[in-house]
Amino acid sequence: MVKLMERGSFLRDFVRYNRKILKRLILITIFMFYFAFLITYNVLRMNFSYSVEGGWFFGFISTAISTFVLILVADMTWFVLIKKVKMRKNLKVILFIISALIMTGGVNFGMVVATTWGEFEYSDTYYFESSAPTPVEKVSFNSDVGSIIVNYNTTPTDYYVKLDLYVKISGGFIEGKSFNDFFKRIPYNSSPLINSVPVVTFELEKKPTSSLFLLSQNIIIEVTLRTDVIYDIDTLSGTGSVSLNIPNYIVINNIILKTSTGSVSILADKNVTFNGNVRMIARTGTIAMFAKNTNLTQGLSATTSEGSLIFNFTNCIIGNNISGKVSTGNIILRSYNMTYSQNSVWNFETSTGSIDTEIYQNVDMGVNVSGSLSTSTGSIAVIYKDNQASVGASFFGNWSTGSYIRTSSGGGFSATNFNPFFSLDYATATSTYTLNLTIRTGSIEVDGTSL
Repeated sequence: MVKLMERGSFLRDFVRYNRKILKRLILITIFMFYFAFLITYNVLRMNFSYSVEGGWFFGFISTAISTFVLILVADMTWFVLIKKVKMRKNLKVILFIISALIMTGGVNFGMVVATTWGEFEYSDTYYFESSAPTPVEKVSFNSDVGSIIVNYNTTPTDYYVKLDLYVKISGGFIEGKSFNDFFKRIPYNSSPLINSVPVVTFELEKKPTSSLFLLSQNIIIEVTLRTDVIYDIDTLSGTGSVSLNIPNYIVINNIILKTSTGSVSILADKNVTFNGNVRMIARTGTIAMFAKNTNLTQGLSATTSEGSLIFNFTNCIIGNNISGKVSTGNIILRSYNMTYSQNSVWNFETSTGSIDTEIYQNVDMGVNVSGSLSTSTGSIAVIYKDNQASVGASFFGNWSTGSYIRTSSGGGFSATNFNPFFSLDYATATSTYTLNLTIRTGSIEVDGTSL
């Protein structure tokens, strides 16, 4: 009861206070509403392409609501303050106006964001043919934002490249917007026209428009290539994933897949031949390559600053060196019955993270593989198995703080206190794995089997 009486007394005092300052309060409210409306209307018209009617309607509604709320809040706040602190009359008025303006601006901006909240979708298709055909066609696809997916055609086509673009954006200041408000003009004819160019270079470039109030954006560039054409492929995404999916019996040349933030992946099905180098780069994101019955005639390298690296090879032919570097993240290596056209070097390194390796060698490699697996802080685990007398393996452990655990669950390796830890046929084998395992802080574990 006492609290209700106190609240009733507060409200009565608040009403009496506002009766005294009513004329001044009305003038301040009109002043603030007028200037807030001018700003809101012009922002909607000039920056966000609203019509005159839309600018008036949304500007009036958002300004009226925000001005009313903020005048009420500011009025009540300063009423509480003057009951506790005695101030000069002029100072109270000045502070009231300043605080009300600041609060009105903030809430009014929030109202503008709310009233301009919207969503738009855009899609288009582009066809390309070569104006000067060459044995290897170079193609380049760059996007400031969004995923890039490269596939191959499943039915015969006349064009060299088909590109499908899909954009969906939602958030503040989207209402009334179109594709051209966010992205620079694409200098190609869209479907059904075909663009005849010497080199296919497609770039989706954002305009310097703030994306602070974007709730979500889904942007996909899907590329379709011809199975009977050999390509050099170069892709770059600023923010988004990059993936290359290669079906059976495809010959492909150099590959560069890059992204700043997102994943990079290659899926190579049976009997795919890479005649050039393969490079996979991500600043932040996972890199993965899955290959089966694939011929990598040149080098393969992958680098990511933050993320995981996954290589999974089954019955592949390797023609050069393989490397992977991670700053912070894990490395997963899977090698199943690999063969090599020449001696090869493995170099895999992570600063902070684990390296998990499995090597199953049930066919003769024909060459020697050497190299290193190293991490500063983390762990290294190797499972090695072969059933060939002509194949052997040796693993030398280097560690500062931690341990080196050696086991031979299937037999065929030296005593578990030996370093290097080697297969008993290593000295007589014609094909060998010789890997250095280096860790500064953490454990090394090797389980070797050689039959």
